[in-house]
Amino acid sequence: MDNNKLTQHRLHLIIPNEAAMVYPVQSSAKAYAELLGFESKACYHIELLLEEVLTNIIKYDFMPGQKENIDITFDKTVLGLSITIHSNSIPLDIDKIKSFSSIDKENILKYNASGLGSLLINKLADNVIYMNKGKEGQFIHIEKNIASKAVSENKLMEDPNIVRAPKTDFDFYVRRLKPEEALFVSQLAYYAYRVSYIYDKIYYPEMVKKLNEEGEMLSIVAVNSDNEEIIGHVAAIKHEVSQLPEMAVAFVNPTYRGGGCLHKTSEFLIDLLKTKKSRGVIVHAVTTHPYSQKAAYKLNLRETALYISRSTPLLMNEIKEDNQARESLLLMFLPLHPEDTKQIYVPAHHVDMITAIYKNSGQSVEIIATENKRTSYNEEAEIEVTSDTYKCGFILVKQYGSNITPLILKTLKSLCVNRIESIYVYLPLEKPEIGDCCQALEKAGFFFGGIMQTAEGQDYLMLQYLNNQMYNYDTLEVFSDFAKELVTYIRHHDPSQE
Repeated sequence: MDNNKLTQHRLHLIIPNEAAMVYPVQSSAKAYAELLGFESKACYHIELLLEEVLTNIIKYDFMPGQKENIDITFDKTVLGLSITIHSNSIPLDIDKIKSFSSIDKENILKYNASGLGSLLINKLADNVIYMNKGKEGQFIHIEKNIASKAVSENKLMEDPNIVRAPKTDFDFYVRRLKPEEALFVSQLAYYAYRVSYIYDKIYYPEMVKKLNEEGEMLSIVAVNSDNEEIIGHVAAIKHEVSQLPEMAVAFVNPTYRGGGCLHKTSEFLIDLLKTKKSRGVIVHAVTTHPYSQKAAYKLNLRETALYISRSTPLLMNEIKEDNQARESLLLMFLPLHPEDTKQIYVPAHHVDMITAIYKNSGQSVEIIATENKRTSYNEEAEIEVTSDTYKCGFILVKQYGSNITPLILKTLKSLCVNRIESIYVYLPLEKPEIGDCCQALEKAGFFFGGIMQTAEGQDYLMLQYLNNQMYNYDTLEVFSDFAKELVTYIRHHDPSQE
């Protein structure tokens, strides 16, 4: 993606932390959104969103009498706009908090946690990221997409209720998607899965086209050699947390299933990613059936983590009834280039399983077992918090610090109060402080999930927390012997299973 091209449309505002300044920001945001092509209703939603966020920051996130500027940046994105709000506010400016000896710190922090929770589940934004960068301040990154027309509202290439006889003798070839073919891919997704596919952007042709043009999606198609019909699709999409390419939105015209389209397009995609110097590729395979696991396994991807209660099937952007069983996902990883042996620190009681995960995925690591002992910290903790439409929250530890456990647990409380169903925390394996943090979080109800790796070469221990859930592990269908071993291990450590 050409970031320089997008930043040419940047709007930058600096305001004092005064309530009277909210309206001028709203007016500027409305004008900017209209310039980018947002409709009036969406502009109104952006105004409401900014009113809620800025009012909460100004009202609850500063000490009485504390005068600070709030930095607000608007940027054009591939799918719409982003808003980044930076403030030196609670809980980030720890030195200033300590300097106000008469303030009720517990009450301030309580309000601040509540504000974070409401922000994370705000229905007006398409994506929200909260970053606590210690003395650098608090960053809130908000994304809003321009509304697009779904393919289900367009004329379909064929009535999906018509049943065609499977084709067993056909030739096809594989190539990159052309921009003008985005509509056909969206139609094929609808034809193959109706509106049940988890990555709902695939149903919007304009989104598919823009994401491919800007490099955010890398689409590969299988094409019938006889009539040039697109009969299969798979794409690499940048995973939001790990930034690794994720093989997803894979589907084949039902008439051509079983002909090798999916495997060939996936092989083509993996070879292409190797030329782009990607560290590796990942797949999130469902566990309601083993088919996607088998397909990934055949491509040499191996299991590194299991996300319990990760998602609920979607109907476009609408989440189905709350009593519907939640889906668990297996994270599978394939390293694309050999790497030198890296050194990682692992909580002593998880050494055997983590060793097995790296061995199973063909990676060389030197593991140092960390005993639980009180660690002295020289820096403040830094975390990044996000949530998604599947009622899941994610806490990425950017830096350990003396306040890391209270910070995570405060965020956990806020997420749970706001009815986030599953929370996943990522602990860096490169530092020995992981031992203390892991022990404290497991005492609070977190349990082992596996290993997540990133495009930058960092590895994380994933712990997970289920908000008032008792998950039925007997519903999981996994394919490989190692996946079965991983399920057994995770189930054993889930406190709700005791």
